[in-house]
Amino acid sequence: MLVHSYLPLLAVMFPIVAIVFRPFVEKNRYYHYTFIISFVTMVIVLFMYPVINAGSVLNMSLDTGLGFNFVFRADLLGFFVGIISIILWTLSSLYAIEYMTESHAHGRYNIFSLLTLGGMMGVVFTGNLFTLYIFFELLSVASAILVFHEETPDAMKAGFKYLFLGIAGGLVLLFGIIMTYEITGTGDLTMIGIGLQGSKWTPLIFWSFIIGFGVKAGIFPLHIWLPSAHPVAPSPASALLSGVMLKAGAYGIFKTVYNIIGYTDMAKSHMGLILPLLILSLITILLGSACAITQTEIKKMLAYSSISQIGYVVMGICLLSPTGIVGGLLHIFAHAIMKGTLFMCAGAFIYKTGLRDLEDLKGIGKRMPFTAACFSICAFSMIGLPPFIGFISKWFLAIGSLETMKMGNYWAPVGLISLLTLLLSSLLNLIYYGPVVIGAWMHGGEESGHVSVPAQNDEANRIMLGPMILLSIAVLFFGISPRLPLKFVREISNIFFP
Repeated sequence: MLVHSYLPLLAVMFPIVAIVFRPFVEKNRYYHYTFIISFVTMVIVLFMYPVINAGSVLNMSLDTGLGFNFVFRADLLGFFVGIISIILWTLSSLYAIEYMTESHAHGRYNIFSLLTLGGMMGVVFTGNLFTLYIFFELLSVASAILVFHEETPDAMKAGFKYLFLGIAGGLVLLFGIIMTYEITGTGDLTMIGIGLQGSKWTPLIFWSFIIGFGVKAGIFPLHIWLPSAHPVAPSPASALLSGVMLKAGAYGIFKTVYNIIGYTDMAKSHMGLILPLLILSLITILLGSACAITQTEIKKMLAYSSISQIGYVVMGICLLSPTGIVGGLLHIFAHAIMKGTLFMCAGAFIYKTGLRDLEDLKGIGKRMPFTAACFSICAFSMIGLPPFIGFISKWFLAIGSLETMKMGNYWAPVGLISLLTLLLSSLLNLIYYGPVVIGAWMHGGEESGHVSVPAQNDEANRIMLGPMILLSIAVLFFGISPRLPLKFVREISNIFFP
């Protein structure tokens, strides 16, 4: 049931409109202002929960007078991705208050951080393709400025690569949107699948959306911007790029499979489309993990790890099974809090010690024990060890792989190959995360002859440490008691598999 509400519109526009008032903020309070705006936006999103929990959908339409409307809509999936995004955004903004103190161009960073937040909220709280495209492009362009921020040669190169691929992907997406409007006569995300059934243009439309959203998600072979962007972006931005903005692409891929094409049509008539996408997701999982093993710089290792982890999400979507959806969507939640924490920890190491090389970070647990503990918890979760949330999401992905064999959507070995890929990737995660964690606690100082990390305590301050500790607690808490996120993802799965 649709319920008229201004909340979706307010969640999208509040951070954008807040930019107008930023010139009245004292220069040394820019990051505090961004944190406050993010926090208020989080409160706005939380106010949606009673209506969403009652099974209704919040909807707001604005007539442009041009033959199409801006439609802002908060359904169960949008709320799930939106609340994850805004919570991580708020904590990252708090972390940035300290981390960005010694940076430059504070005003620019905060303006584009708020624009990027508005773009992200616009992507998840949209009801038609026109609105989705506008805010997807805003997200791409505004977030590119965060990659450019340091203005080093590497940052400029990575920023241009990210911006070029984002715009190119957006143009491909726009082509698919125009084709969809032409064939179906509508851009409503709840009606498109019905209008496309039987169309000979469905494969072209499908791949247009997958390419457009796949660039943002970072799936193979559209991932090439990601390893360049993460190491050069400020760590608060890296946490958002990986923990939040990759999910905009995953969200779009989910909408493509289950709304724009539709599960029924996909399973009956277009298995030749979804199977190649599943194969690409498995390649993404293994490629990201394999490349991460070879890295010697911590943020670049985490960047390749993000490529692998988004492969899990896309795999869950492509399994076309109820438990597969549960695993894929739960991994959106798990990866956001795990990888957001890991990038914040990496940023704290760099901020306090200036060290980026993994070899130099041996013994960092003695110098920054709380930060290293947060990193270790999330690394164990990324590997898939219990009792952390990463184990829970991978468990459901494994069950979903077996479930798809029983459902008969695919040739039976496809489910087995997916399961084996999942297990192999976890082993690879152990290979590249394990030595980092062990080195952090078991080496360092004069005991090992490693002199780059002295014995003094140089822990991050409370403003930076607070978000890392909260997210690490969440990784453990939801690993032990995952009922709340499971409630959401199971209800979403039940929409398509009642």
